[in-house]
Amino acid sequence: MRARTKLAHDVIFAMGEDALAEKVTEHEEGMYGGHPFSQARVAIVEAMAILSQREELAEIIGPVGPRLVASELHPVIWGAAAALWDDGHYRAAVQTAATALEGLLQGFAGPAVAGEGLGGLFSVTDPVPGSPRLRIIGLDVASRTGKSAHEGAAALVRGAFLAVRNLVAHPGWPDPGPREALEMLATLSYAARFVDLSESAEAE
Repeated sequence: MRARTKLAHDVIFAMGEDALAEKVTEHEEGMYGGHPFSQARVAIVEAMAILSQREELAEIIGPVGPRLVASELHPVIWGAAAALWDDGHYRAAVQTAATALEGLLQGFAGPAVAGEGLGGLFSVTDPVPGSPRLRIIGLDVASRTGKSAHEGAAALVRGAFLAVRNLVAHPGWPDPGPREALEMLATLSYAARFVDLSESAEAE
């Protein structure tokens, strides 16, 4: 009984039902209905009902699919947004993260280039003095796939500023909720990932 009760306790705790798990323990005889495991039995029955309802719900609504975890976003993006996000300042978190992305890209392009203009880093044209390029490692920019990838990265960077940074910076744009703000951060994060996948190309 003690061994199985311990297992039940750990299973219910893993379910996320911490308060219920605390009830799954042996008590002095007579405290709960005259048997040391009476409270544990009631809690286990309740946990079984919760599991059954979860299974029924899963059958009704289908698989929930993957979940996006904010802390797994690009460290530059999440590092800039985390403190503001935890305080519920979602708009400011997105704005700060966009500024961090801009700074990351300006580390290659220089401070004179800003916002959507930074998409030019992934231009398929050759770099010129004062205007370097980012080249995705392992892809020949002259190939069809390489050209597509670089043009896509350039469009993503432009979109990150035009459709994310500029919108949340606009006073008339409504404050995003946590779901929308997380999607915005994910857009910024993916743009930042392309920087990690690339190397700088300078004009000869």
